[in-house]
Amino acid sequence: MPADGREAPPHELTRFSEEFNQRLRGPVPGQVAGAADLTVSPDGTAVAFTAAIAGSGHAGPSRRVAVLRLATAELIVHDAAGCETYRPSWSRAGDRLAWIAEDDQGTRAEVGAPGRALRAETAFRLPGTAEYLQWSRDDGSLLLGIAEAGADRSDVHGSGRLPRATPQQSWEPEVITGKEVTGNRRAWILDLGSRRISQVSPDSLTVWQAAWTGPRALICVVSDGPSESDWYQSQLVLIDTASGAVTPLYKSGGQLGQPAAAPAGWPLSVLAGAMSDRGLYAGQLIVLPGPGAAPQVLDTAGADVTDHHWLDSHQVIFAGLRGLDTVIGIHALGTNTTRVIWQSPLTCGDLLPQFDSAAETVAAVVHSYDRPPAIARISGGTTEVILDFAHSGTEALSRDAGSLEAISWQSADSRTINGLLAVPDRPAPYPLVVHVHGGPVWAWRSAWSMHYPFTPLLVSRGYAVLHVNHCCSLGKGQEFIRLGLHDMGGADAADLLTGIDYLVGTGRADPARLGILGNSYGGFMAAWLAATTDRFAAAVARSPVTDWISQHYTSNLPGFDRACFSGDPLDPASRHRGRSPLYLAGQVRTPLLLVAGALDLATPPQQAAMFHRALAEHGRDSTLVIYPEEGHGTRQHAATVDLCARILEFLERHMPPDP
Repeated sequence: MPADGREAPPHELTRFSEEFNQRLRGPVPGQVAGAADLTVSPDGTAVAFTAAIAGSGHAGPSRRVAVLRLATAELIVHDAAGCETYRPSWSRAGDRLAWIAEDDQGTRAEVGAPGRALRAETAFRLPGTAEYLQWSRDDGSLLLGIAEAGADRSDVHGSGRLPRATPQQSWEPEVITGKEVTGNRRAWILDLGSRRISQVSPDSLTVWQAAWTGPRALICVVSDGPSESDWYQSQLVLIDTASGAVTPLYKSGGQLGQPAAAPAGWPLSVLAGAMSDRGLYAGQLIVLPGPGAAPQVLDTAGADVTDHHWLDSHQVIFAGLRGLDTVIGIHALGTNTTRVIWQSPLTCGDLLPQFDSAAETVAAVVHSYDRPPAIARISGGTTEVILDFAHSGTEALSRDAGSLEAISWQSADSRTINGLLAVPDRPAPYPLVVHVHGGPVWAWRSAWSMHYPFTPLLVSRGYAVLHVNHCCSLGKGQEFIRLGLHDMGGADAADLLTGIDYLVGTGRADPARLGILGNSYGGFMAAWLAATTDRFAAAVARSPVTDWISQHYTSNLPGFDRACFSGDPLDPASRHRGRSPLYLAGQVRTPLLLVAGALDLATPPQQAAMFHRALAEHGRDSTLVIYPEEGHGTRQHAATVDLCARILEFLERHMPPDP
């Protein structure tokens, strides 16, 4: 190893990883490689979205607002030299688009009319980073959610903080007295006629999300403090945009997200879940029928809801997960009936099912493990592809990524657990890697590359990869989530191990070549199972929690473990200590690869570093890798290429696949 501590992966694996990730990233530079933030025009004839424009070399994709005409598949991409544009929003009349533009000078709200070209006709510099925008009912104003400099990023978006307004000198200390100082989030309104922008939420509240409800009121998810941990204590309120008066509406005791209002202003709705990360909104669909009325939990056909929109004052359309399937349905309030209009092993959206609808047009980015993403129109239970993002690289990936199948087994307490098994094109038994999802409230579904590069990468080298929707996962209701949420490292760990038993017992997995891989909560589980069992030949823990006590006092998410473990973190008898891999380092026999990002505030890199030091002092096989420019997970192309190569080298050294 070089004296400075750097050791590169073998050249052959780095080259393989580079070629693989380059195929996964997209087509030739400058072409549209993906889509997000879909919004259907009011007349249902067009879809505006944030297009991912493929970059060159190690440059990641850039973002550009685009419009897709559904009848002709004509695509118009915003020409925005020197900046990125994203989060489009149609005016109520459908004749204009608004979007967010970002460059070195900050963010702007821009407005233009989508015709033969898409250009900004007017622009407004904003006092912070805009995270969403929405037209008012009369098209005269824009609601803007603005994060101040220094505000926390969600771990879903990489953790860390937004840049501070005044760059800090290298010698300047950060001084904290009492609560840690972080930038806030406010609701602002931009009057397009007067070109005046004004803050409408009170300084005493952090506004995480907001939506119009009537001409002079907003429905908002708010908390008293601005930190990521404060989001776990959110409530739903009305804010009068003229007076700033706040009217409490609903508090669930869990997390809230996606506030929305029917076109007439009422009813109101929100998603309420037992637990999630900010940016991963899922749970029950709660409706407030009118002022003072009791909240109602809508029937959503057994789906954990991840997205919803109002069609009119009597119907709400939703998407969610039911088992391993993605479901889109419509609930009619007047008759209290629900009908499913689309159910498929295909899925839609990015991290969770998402879609948009207008004038009986439902549009989504659909994909599966063997189906690259495409913008599609969903109607009558059928899926019509309008814009396909398949290319020569996706064809090569499909050839190398084997096949994916749905499986199920009985857990230790006789619950049915669902999983997805990716296998190479070769006979069993396979060397098996269990890929544990993060959250823990999330879920695997048949998705392109399983959302991460690791599954098709490993399958292409001869490994099978098991994805388990253990208790805590979406798709089986909130009680299934709570079962694991307050027993992390218990019932959820048993679900993973019984899945391995099932595959070993059926002759599909080689018991001598078992590995485990995970990020965040999945990183905790990889470290925990390596510390509590001897079943694994190798474990890769990315952005892990290894000591819940220090995690509570160093993370920007102390509210997370408070919601999961009862008792004081400093109580030696609490599960903060009892479920921490760190204190079991002396009994670990599994080689570990520990990976962290130096900028991670959610699971600080010290979590991986402490466990590595403890393992090393006990003479255990451990390697620590910290990426200096990454936060929660890796996002830069070069770091991802390096990480994939290191994972391959580590696994192939400790549990080599068949030749």
